[in-house]
Amino acid sequence: MQQPSTGSRSDSQIRLETIERPPEAAPHYPPIRPSRARHKLLYWALVVLALCGSFPLGAYLALKEVGQQPFSSTSGVTWLTPIPTPTLTPEQRQAQFIAQTISRMSLDEELGQLLVVAFTGTTLSSNLQTMIVNQHVGGIILFASNIKTFAQVQALDAAMQARASIPLFISTDQEGGQVNRLRAIIGNTPSALDMGATNDPAFAQQQGQKDGQILGQLGINLDFAPVVDVQAGGFVPSVLATRMFGTTPDKVTTFAGAFLQGLQSQGVLGTIKHWPGLGSTPVDPHQDLPTLYRSQADLNAIDFAPYRNLLQQGQINMVMVTHEVLPAYDPTKPASLSPIMVDQVLRHDLGYQGVVITDSLYMGALTKRWTIAQEGLLAVQAGDDLLLGISTPSDVQKIVDGLRAAISNGTISKARIDQSVTRILTLKIKAGLITMPAGLAQP
Repeated sequence: MQQPSTGSRSDSQIRLETIERPPEAAPHYPPIRPSRARHKLLYWALVVLALCGSFPLGAYLALKEVGQQPFSSTSGVTWLTPIPTPTLTPEQRQAQFIAQTISRMSLDEELGQLLVVAFTGTTLSSNLQTMIVNQHVGGIILFASNIKTFAQVQALDAAMQARASIPLFISTDQEGGQVNRLRAIIGNTPSALDMGATNDPAFAQQQGQKDGQILGQLGINLDFAPVVDVQAGGFVPSVLATRMFGTTPDKVTTFAGAFLQGLQSQGVLGTIKHWPGLGSTPVDPHQDLPTLYRSQADLNAIDFAPYRNLLQQGQINMVMVTHEVLPAYDPTKPASLSPIMVDQVLRHDLGYQGVVITDSLYMGALTKRWTIAQEGLLAVQAGDDLLLGISTPSDVQKIVDGLRAAISNGTISKARIDQSVTRILTLKIKAGLITMPAGLAQP
């Protein structure tokens, strides 16, 4: 082991010097303060938080992150509650709510909203439940065969609504006279021809009120009435002979408008039909495809006039388009499948921007020429929002699959589907089927 040199200090001397070193000899450390970089980081973090709190998108993302779901259904559609923004109008807030709702829907849920289906029986059958729960259909139509007693229809409609992820349009054709789906419950009622023959619009309004009252009590919120076809002076198809109010556009406008006002005063939506007009065609579209050989001037002066007049009155919530060829406008496609007749004439020329529903897709006018999947695609391409009458889960799936394929290959866009779903949800809000979340005023 190496020995220490004679000039070295002992351990005790070193320890002593350490203890006795004066305070001023100790190392000096300045107080710890946040650096300028940390100040900047804190400042910008606060700015980002403030910005997120001021935009609806930030609120939406926050809701999504924490899983806030003000309304959730068994089939998975979730209703979002947008954070009210003081600068938005009620209409803008509703649009925001609808856009956010659509953003949370699957494509199948959106496509289902386009379908108003029929069924057999008087109770919630397995097929009907499949179409409502699994295929997310947007509406149901009841025919006379589905309607037996007051209590039975009430129970059926309540059962259907209880299983729907989005409240359903529950509809029927309650015109009166020959087309009286409620006959088993209320007996015979006057037809449009009978109402027109009174020359008293108040009578038509009272009949609309009566029908609206009973429909509302049954849980039916949509009526495919009144008919606004203008009856020709000569031969008309027997199926429509008693279903028209008169032979002039003015009389049809007056009486259909009165009936519609009475119906909708009871909270039931009306539908004017059959665009573009079947009053002068001898062919029933249930059987085959009619062709109406009339000039554009005559069509505008006669057949289109009730639509134009009622639009000016602000009463129209839904238009039903039928299967009829008008060579003066489109010689190749029936109106129900014609972009010219729906998007150009009805929406652009007449200015109607609400919901358009097809007549039944099972009518011979279409089924003799196209498959059910082709009909669905052509109807959406034409600008229709609701497709009526499909009655089996199999046919529902054919339409859904066809539309999905068309979106995938670019034949139609997802935005086109969103457009129809937006119109449908807007009308369901207007009808009180969908209640806006707390804090968002109804427009």
